[in-house]
Amino acid sequence: MTNGRKTAGAMKGPVRVAVIGAGNMGRNHLRVYGMLKNVDLVGVYDLDSAVTSAAAEQFDCSPFATLAEIADQVDAVSICSPTSTHRDVGLQMLEAGVHCLIEKPLAVTEQECSDLIAAAQASNAKLLVGHIERFNPAVQQLSLLLDGNQTIQAIDARRLSSVGKRITDVDVVADLMVHDLDIVMALVKAEIVSVEAQAVRTFGSPGGDHVIALLRFANDSVACLTASRITQNTVRKLTVTTDVGYIDVDYIDQSIEVYLQDTVKMPKGVSQFGDYALDIAMERVQVRRTEPLQMELGHFAQVIMEDLAPLTPGEDGLAALRLVRLIQDCLQEGERQ
Repeated sequence: MTNGRKTAGAMKGPVRVAVIGAGNMGRNHLRVYGMLKNVDLVGVYDLDSAVTSAAAEQFDCSPFATLAEIADQVDAVSICSPTSTHRDVGLQMLEAGVHCLIEKPLAVTEQECSDLIAAAQASNAKLLVGHIERFNPAVQQLSLLLDGNQTIQAIDARRLSSVGKRITDVDVVADLMVHDLDIVMALVKAEIVSVEAQAVRTFGSPGGDHVIALLRFANDSVACLTASRITQNTVRKLTVTTDVGYIDVDYIDQSIEVYLQDTVKMPKGVSQFGDYALDIAMERVQVRRTEPLQMELGHFAQVIMEDLAPLTPGEDGLAALRLVRLIQDCLQEGERQ
């Protein structure tokens, strides 16, 4: 127990939280924390003191001047600062016993990820990585549909964004594709045996701004992933082909459509029309639409209050980063040939 903070076992709310980094994502965290029950939004910190003050005023919380000041006054933080700072900021919080939700990617290197995981284990603080699409209601419904009675044969993921003010300290694989890599691994649950990748480079990006990756798994499933930040349209879609049907997921619409091969004959009396045989049946799955960030931050608070295992632990962030690095290595190898 430190400053009234309990890092092991369940705790009574509200959970006192702060946000570190007040860019676009940090401001979204501030907004959602202000809406949640059992959460007390204490304050915000950004390297730019003017940004800190403006965010504190907008979201009615305290402007923190130092990270040490945060660690003394909160139970948990969202770390939304640049990826290059995640390890150092995360270690300072975790070693002080502060629960951390760290935006993806968890850190720059595998060693940095391992450092964060070890610090969380040593202090009994919770560590979650911000793989927000796991909390998309459509993705959660997809996981329920794929209950183990089907064989996943192929997955196609497309995550396309137009040119804009996106993250620039990491390439498109670590920025965008990482979301779908995390989901694909969670769905297939098998070892990756081969990786291929190609990229289009613009803006001097070290890893490309439009990347296509092909993964093969030990169970013979394959996944094709495309991530881009230079297209003229925003697309967030995932399709899963199984041995019994085809599932189409739209992250943005939070919709799911299931297509099934069907040879059932619809006789007169059952059908309102004449006799006919079904060819392909399409079923639209009901999904209750909710903001994924609200689901994610609510889960973070629940994990702390009830001492639960997180849906997206630090280990998942490490696994995703390893796959990101494999794809980046593949792209670099292709350039040398």
